This record gives sequence, structure tokens and C-alpha cells, in this order.
Amino acid sequence: MILDTLKLKTKLEHAGMDDQLAVVIADALGNADVDQLATKADLRTEIDTVKADIATVKADLYRALWIQWGATVAAVTAIVTISKLF
Repeated sequence: MILDTLKLKTKLEHAGMDDQLAVVIADALGNADVDQLATKADLRTEIDTVKADIATVKADLYRALWIQWGATVAAVTAIVTISKLF
């Protein structure tokens, strides 16, 4: 990405910023390393990964709840059956 530092400096000055400060800010931003910034595509990939992870966790929880439900039904059935014996 190329930043038009002159245009930025001019906009900062029109916004009421001191000329010297506008030059320093425009120069600093113009020299910034933007290669490491995340793009929209990078963010979309990460969002999709997180959504997939959430879906996996939801499926695991759903499965665990069914197992617990089954164990509870089995335990209640066993208790009722044993209580009928006495």
C-alpha cells in the first residue's frame, strides 16, 4: 500500500494541525511497515477458522449431553427396577 504523504499532510493542515506536526505524522505513516497488517481476506480466514472451531465444540457438547442423558435414563431405570424388587 502506498500512502500519499503530501495529501495526508495537506488534510492534516486543513483540519487545523500545525504544519510541522503534520509533516512529522505524514512522514512517520509514510515510512510505516504495512506489510504485516492484516487484510480483509486474512480476517475472513481467521473468522472462518473460529466458526469451524465453535461448530466442533458445539457438536462435542451435544454428543456429551446425549451420553449424559442416556446414562441418567439408565440409572433411573435401574433404580426403579431395583426398588420394585423390594
